[in-house]
Amino acid sequence: MYCEYQQFVKVYQWGDADLLMHAINVCQQSIENSADIYSIKELILKIDIIIPHMDDYGSESGSYALNASASVYETLEFIVDKDKIHIYNIAAYYTDTVDFKIQEDKELSAFEIDSNPHMIEARNFIINQINGNV
Repeated sequence: MYCEYQQFVKVYQWGDADLLMHAINVCQQSIENSADIYSIKELILKIDIIIPHMDDYGSESGSYALNASASVYETLEFIVDKDKIHIYNIAAYYTDTVDFKIQEDKELSAFEIDSNPHMIEARNFIINQINGNV
C-alpha cells in the first residue's frame, strides 16, 4: 500500500512519502526492539497530518493513499496502547484497498468481491498475521 501513497504524493504534490516510510520502519523495528513510546506518540501526530482527507482528494488514488497512511497511523497507535481495535481497522483499510482494486474495471456484487482470488488471499493473509502475531 505504500507504493499507492508514494504515487499519490507524486501526482498531487501533497503528503510526505519519506515520513510514511520512516514510520513503517519504526513499526518494523518495534517488533524486534522495545519501542520509545514518546517518540512514537510524536510520530503519530506527524502521520495524522499527512493522511489525505477524502473531501480534498476523492479519487481512487486518494482512497489508496488514505488507506495506506491510516494503516500506518493505526499500527503506531497499536504499538502504544495494544488495543486490538487498531488491528481491526488496519484489516479494514487493507481489504477496502483490495476491494477498490478489484472493482477498478467494473462494479461487482458482494459475492463476486468475496469470491475474488485477490480478496481471498488478502483475508487469508490477515487471518495468518493475526493468528501468528497478535
